Amino acid sequence: MASDVVVIVLFAINSSVADALLTGLGFSPALLIVLCIELTLSLFLSYVLAQLLQFVLSLRVDRLVKTGFILLGGYGVFILSAGIRTITHAELPYEILLEPLLICMVGSFIATNYSDYRAEFRKILQEIGPAVYVVFFTLTGASLALDILTLMLPIALCLVVVRLAGIFIGSFSGGMLAGDPAQHNRISWMTYITQAGVGLGLAKQVAGEFPEWGTAFAALMIAVIIVNQLIGPVLCKWAIHRAGEARPITDIQGFETLRKTIIFGLERQSIALARKLSSHGWQVKIAASSDDFMTETDPADIQIIRIDELNNEVFQRLGVEKVHTIVALLSDEENYRICEVLNDHFGTKNLIVRLQDRANFDRFHEMFATVVDTGSAFVSLLDQFVRSPAATSLLLGMEENQEVEDIYVRNPDLHGVPLRDLTLPLDTLVLSVKRNNQVLISHGYMQLETGDRVTVVGSPKSLKEVLLKFGG
Repeated sequence: MASDVVVIVLFAINSSVADALLTGLGFSPALLIVLCIELTLSLFLSYVLAQLLQFVLSLRVDRLVKTGFILLGGYGVFILSAGIRTITHAELPYEILLEPLLICMVGSFIATNYSDYRAEFRKILQEIGPAVYVVFFTLTGASLALDILTLMLPIALCLVVVRLAGIFIGSFSGGMLAGDPAQHNRISWMTYITQAGVGLGLAKQVAGEFPEWGTAFAALMIAVIIVNQLIGPVLCKWAIHRAGEARPITDIQGFETLRKTIIFGLERQSIALARKLSSHGWQVKIAASSDDFMTETDPADIQIIRIDELNNEVFQRLGVEKVHTIVALLSDEENYRICEVLNDHFGTKNLIVRLQDRANFDRFHEMFATVVDTGSAFVSLLDQFVRSPAATSLLLGMEENQEVEDIYVRNPDLHGVPLRDLTLPLDTLVLSVKRNNQVLISHGYMQLETGDRVTVVGSPKSLKEVLLKFGG
């Protein structure tokens, strides 16, 4: 996104310079003053647009009406830009060329980051985005001159090669300066090839501002973009696989996965954990090797599935893709094998591993597993009991009629609603909100988003009420 801003600013400057040179005015100190005026006026209009967006978002009207006003505001920027250019062309020695994309980008940036309507604004843009994209790309394709495109194709391929070389030099040099591994620096350029929206928009603007040669230039740029769009995703996927980051992500927030877990390993601790989770409404399976046995017969209240291997086929039979959490209580090597299969084929996010050898901690950490070192965990637990016994007892479920539970926000009506506006039971408290793998300390003005994982403490009865309200 930062690169898009830089590109648009450079485009605005170069458009003004090209217009001055092509109209015979030449490059002079006066042109620099005009450029400064154009950028300053663009930033001022961006601020005005941000205020208008905030005003529209603050209105107590239907969201469809707000969407219409926002679209009118965006199109109005383009009309205003064209009008100012026409007037200044007729009345002044220099044309004032305002870049509408820059105005809209900066205005939306201000409205998103410096107002109380961020969530609603994002939701409106997400809802209206597909319709706008369809119109934009349809018009772009309809205006593409195939006869010119055929003539320009060899030049376009040369530009693609030059662009790829520039991206490779930039990404490799930047990676070296940042200290990234050499094997990543050699392939990182492949992830930066794809381009579409901003490039197409700027190409269309060139065609409109410079009708003498702009159409041919736009066809050339669109040809370059099409080639990059064809090869970019393929090379990006290949680079991700080469970097070892191709791990599927499952929707652990789906209804079919919530409150389901599989425990690998049959022992007294796994049986106790399974019974504890079952008492809280979880569906629990224990996957045990055929060689595992207990001094007593398998408990009848826990589903135990016998397995012979740790591979993709066995995990599919266990139904791992529909499980929220995996708990691995086997040897370190067996646990690591579980991590590998999950990351390569299922992408289960919540993976808990009991560590046997502290030297293997980094291996599991690289697999995005939550590592439990029994030795250090016991010391940390005692430390917490000494320094904060009440909070520790509460989090461990040792307080009578008080539990802590993670609840997902699935109710779309709660998207953008501040915590202070929720009518939760009086004996509940929101401790934190996890969003995009970041834990946020809750406060009254925090706005919920669909998909948030909210940690709530309260009585079992009240937690069930919160679960129904959040829809997850």
